[in-house]
Amino acid sequence: MNIRLLPERFDISGVCAELAEQPQAWGEYRWRTESPHSPHREAQDIWVRYNAIGNFGPCFNDPHESVWYPIAEKLPHTRSLSLQVAAAMGAHRVGGVLLTKIPAHSQIYPHVDRGWHATYYEKIAVQIQGNPEQFFCFDDAMLSALPGQSYEFNNQAPHWVTNDSDEDRITLICCIRRVH
Repeated sequence: MNIRLLPERFDISGVCAELAEQPQAWGEYRWRTESPHSPHREAQDIWVRYNAIGNFGPCFNDPHESVWYPIAEKLPHTRSLSLQVAAAMGAHRVGGVLLTKIPAHSQIYPHVDRGWHATYYEKIAVQIQGNPEQFFCFDDAMLSALPGQSYEFNNQAPHWVTNDSDEDRITLICCIRRVH
């Protein structure tokens, strides 16, 4: 299976409160969403952790040590939650931490994630806002996660997300490396 609901549930109340207080944080860095051909063109992101923004350029997605972005100071519950997820999963390394928002009646189009970061780390998600009309899809499975639920997914297989509901879908994606 390319997607699997995990037994771990997380308290997302602090994340919801701080997102409501920081609406300007959405879309500060748009490298995933700005192209009209991007599969993420209908979404908005908050990059909480990734390669240092000072390294932005042709090698930005090459091997690097991720760092917390300044927004992490304004989103302490989000930072804490991502570290809780990493600890619960037995991670020894945390890569990117990303919040994604797919507005009502929007989608992420089918794609496969590419590059070093996408192949080096495992992806664990925590649903911050969601409902039964929103689906994370693969050819062999689909999942509708509710707030607080966590799941892992294979970003190396074609995947997409649909939001046919009247509310935004918000997900925290934590990129981790486990000790196996």
